[in-house]
Amino acid sequence: MAIPRAWTLPYILVRASEVEGLFLPNALDVAFVEQLCALGGRDSRIIVRSSVVGETIWDRGSYKSIAVDLAVGDWVQTFQAVCKQVAVSAGNRACGIVLQRYLEPKRRGEFGNLLRISRTRDQWEITTHEQSHATSLRLNVQRDAAAAIGGPLLARAGLSLERLFGSVGAWVNNELLHGQSTRLNIEWISDSTRFYLVQLDEEDEDLTGINPWQIAITPIHTVQGGAGQYIQTPDSDAIEHWDKLRVLKELWSEGSERKPNLFYIPLSSLPHTGDSVAAKALGDEFGRLLGPDYIMVRTSVKRKENKPVNLPRTPNCLRPDEAAAWCLATRDVIAATDFGLDDYAFVTHRYADARASAWVRAAPDELTVEIHGLWGLPDALQYCPYDIWEVHLPTGTATEYPEYKSNILRCKDDGSWSYVRVKNEIARSLSISKKEALDLARRTHEIATRLGRACHVMWFIGCVRDDGRPFNMPWYWTPAHSVTNHDRNRRHSFVVSNQSSLLALAEANLAEGQYMIVLRPDHQDLFRDNAFLEQVAQQALRHGMPIDLEGSTLAHAYYQLNRLGCTVIASSEKDHLRVRKNVTFGKLVRDKIPEKIAARQELEATKTVPRSTLQAFLIGKILEEALEVRESETTKERCVELADVIEVVRALAKLDGLTLEEVIAAADVKRSKVGGFESGKVLLRTGIGGPGQTAINTDSSSAQVLSREVGPDAVELPFTFFGFAELDQPRTVQFSELGISLEVTLKSDRLGLRLMREPQQLDLPLNLEVTSEPDPPPAPKRRTR
Repeated sequence: MAIPRAWTLPYILVRASEVEGLFLPNALDVAFVEQLCALGGRDSRIIVRSSVVGETIWDRGSYKSIAVDLAVGDWVQTFQAVCKQVAVSAGNRACGIVLQRYLEPKRRGEFGNLLRISRTRDQWEITTHEQSHATSLRLNVQRDAAAAIGGPLLARAGLSLERLFGSVGAWVNNELLHGQSTRLNIEWISDSTRFYLVQLDEEDEDLTGINPWQIAITPIHTVQGGAGQYIQTPDSDAIEHWDKLRVLKELWSEGSERKPNLFYIPLSSLPHTGDSVAAKALGDEFGRLLGPDYIMVRTSVKRKENKPVNLPRTPNCLRPDEAAAWCLATRDVIAATDFGLDDYAFVTHRYADARASAWVRAAPDELTVEIHGLWGLPDALQYCPYDIWEVHLPTGTATEYPEYKSNILRCKDDGSWSYVRVKNEIARSLSISKKEALDLARRTHEIATRLGRACHVMWFIGCVRDDGRPFNMPWYWTPAHSVTNHDRNRRHSFVVSNQSSLLALAEANLAEGQYMIVLRPDHQDLFRDNAFLEQVAQQALRHGMPIDLEGSTLAHAYYQLNRLGCTVIASSEKDHLRVRKNVTFGKLVRDKIPEKIAARQELEATKTVPRSTLQAFLIGKILEEALEVRESETTKERCVELADVIEVVRALAKLDGLTLEEVIAAADVKRSKVGGFESGKVLLRTGIGGPGQTAINTDSSSAQVLSREVGPDAVELPFTFFGFAELDQPRTVQFSELGISLEVTLKSDRLGLRLMREPQQLDLPLNLEVTSEPDPPPAPKRRTR
């Protein structure tokens, strides 16, 4: 199965095994040269494209495509040199070559159903690229009829771009990719009368992105105690005095554990910049109190109304000597503009490493808490897509809305921040677990109640203690602001990503009411650049353009743009209440749970299963409870979860008229005969020994207890899979001879299975016959009056 020829420009595919033959002197015979000339058509131009075996969308832009003019005298030598350049760009990978008629496009764009667009394959996105901007729109092809493969893709009056490509998407899903999980991104061009598909990129297993759940998190730094001449430990008076220390009282109750280790430095106490001895002493204090690296410094002021905003802070993590130099230089800048150094202090701390971050909204009089989260540092929440949780506190109902999150903002070894791409199959999974969401919701509501007002609280999630246990840490809070979701009528997009694109916007002459700014900073330094944000707001107001913002409505950028008078379209925000009224479970629960649900004034629907079916539900329940034992973090939590396992065993025994005591007595008898399971012996294999053989060789392969291949089309997964497999982390079983693999994902109460086809190279002969299309008729002349 391939893309219909009527939908493509004429082409020849040279298989990988014959590509090198194109480079040899006199390799092109007369017949092939004539085929190339026919391929070039009226304009005598072709484009040489790579076709790398196993190429996916992750390789996009890695390999060359070069146009060749067949009208020049020495074009054969140029053609051979270009083919060699294209093949060499593939490196050591097997590479075929596609020779295709070149068309100068009047329009061009992309069309795809990638995982970032939607979980469902029927949801596609069309992007049209124009000189200064791109326009994107989404469509569902579920009810589109597949396009006729015998005819071209023609632009016709009354046929919208959505329905034209909707019919193509319907054909792709139902014919080209039938029975496969592969997603596609298709590049297209048009001469204004006809559309051509020129390149297909597969989105398959991603081998280059990272899995944020598997990142090693550095434990939170434990302070050894003490203070210095300049760097002070905050006491109760300092906490009341300085705004950025006040959080130690506002976000934690008395006796709370895991408060951040904050220090402060009154600017008035710092030495003169020219005092090298004192500057070194300050650097030594940083090293002794905060460690050898990953030091951050922020500027704080006295707690008062109308305090200054956008105060300086270190752009990256610093070493002790760098932190000392930054403090002295920044003090001098503040002194030059404000004589009241007594009103300023630096607050310093170690970088807080965490797997994820979130902004959480709660109010004392509201029972629903909203959470916006993503992987990595919280600065990315201002502009990047995020997951949403809504938690109903009385019932513990947590409703999740995962979003595609392609990157994670992380701190590098040198202290700078950078984006790292997330594995595609992980990018739409939740960055915050349900257990973490419930913890954040409960504690944020307690903070809002303690503050007596609605608030937004910033959290670091998945921090690690010295003993390796994870915990969640609140860091900062702001008063809650209202969110207004403006209209999302279709507009042309003008992407602003840096100063260059902002300048292009300033110089553009755009029709009012037809465009919107899509704000996507392409560098993490712009995330903190308030001057850049103000310039964007000025251009938005000047052109009368709304701003499309993918970032959280709880974060600073959304609030700041609204404060500056801009109309902000929160594209990641939902238009409706997200906590579901009906939640489907379908699992066995304890006998009194329906009564407890009714006591919360919540409706419930239960069914009592017959005894013949109850055993099957109990077997599933014991596996569910055993997984919860593994997920528990403390001895106390494990005791509770083990009690749940015992309760299931008690119910299973009762089905046969046995008591738990009788079961335990039978267990003691069996234990005395064959032992228990405490010593951790794992049986790898058994066998009958030959002459002189007294042991089985336990090579490294025999130590693999998670799967066993029993045939080219069969693999066995022992029950140890459920003990080793991490929740929501896919594991792949490959069937090499069949060219497919099975992805197995353990959920909290079920298994997820996904079939994937391994990449294959389309193999066509070198002397493929080229069926040239007739050249299009000349455009009719326009009448003049």
